[in-house]
Amino acid sequence: MESMSAKTEKISPQIPSSRVKTGIPGLDALLDSGFPSGKVVLILGEPGTGKTILCSQFLHWGAFQGDEKGVYVGMNEPKPRFMTEMNALGMDFARLEKDNRFAYVDATEVRRIPEQAKVGRIPVGGRELGLVNLIDLVQEGIDKLAPRRVVVDSISDLVFRFPNIEERRPAVLDIVEVLQSTGTTCLLTSELPSTGVDRILQPEEYLAEGVILLRMLKDGARSLQVLKMRGSKVDSIPRPYVIKENGLEVYATEEVYGQSGGK
Repeated sequence: MESMSAKTEKISPQIPSSRVKTGIPGLDALLDSGFPSGKVVLILGEPGTGKTILCSQFLHWGAFQGDEKGVYVGMNEPKPRFMTEMNALGMDFARLEKDNRFAYVDATEVRRIPEQAKVGRIPVGGRELGLVNLIDLVQEGIDKLAPRRVVVDSISDLVFRFPNIEERRPAVLDIVEVLQSTGTTCLLTSELPSTGVDRILQPEEYLAEGVILLRMLKDGARSLQVLKMRGSKVDSIPRPYVIKENGLEVYATEEVYGQSGGK
């Protein structure tokens, strides 16, 4: 099996500018005008908080308004469902794909690789094989489009196969390093395994350049918090956000009430 470092060498870095606008109404105001260009940002949240919508807006705005091609590596849902759901929110990725400004890479099979798999007749660890396959698919998207924006949604099913932190950290590091090597601005999503002030931080939170936390509160309100963004002056106060008919919008000057978790 080819080493992770050999995989990384295949990806040609691009020259980044300083900031990348998110395309999310209200979010840039919390981020010192946008994401740091060429970095990996983790979007962390419970199911149903809008992680995929946020990432899709980031790609759609970049391709439609900012002339920056985007690649979506989908590990949770097949392309037709993604296209249909995002089109219902006013994001016409089919048009962008036709114009060669967007590419969808289907990575749903990666999360279905069993714990023990085979390459030919040689038994290998399914977890490690999944990592290699994901890296191959990221490379496929880069080669196909030469994008400036990349989304991997989500790594949860893959990295949660590594129950021990000692095993999980190098697995996440492999993914982050490969994404970092592309020179693109990358959003990486993951499920929030626990809530509350005493929750255990996950390796991906330490390894990503930035972390944005999406929460669903007891009263049905939603909260977005920038936990970190290296090299940026950010507003780290939890701010309310809503999901409207055209996507996610952050109320950057308002406060969140009832911030205790909803489970």
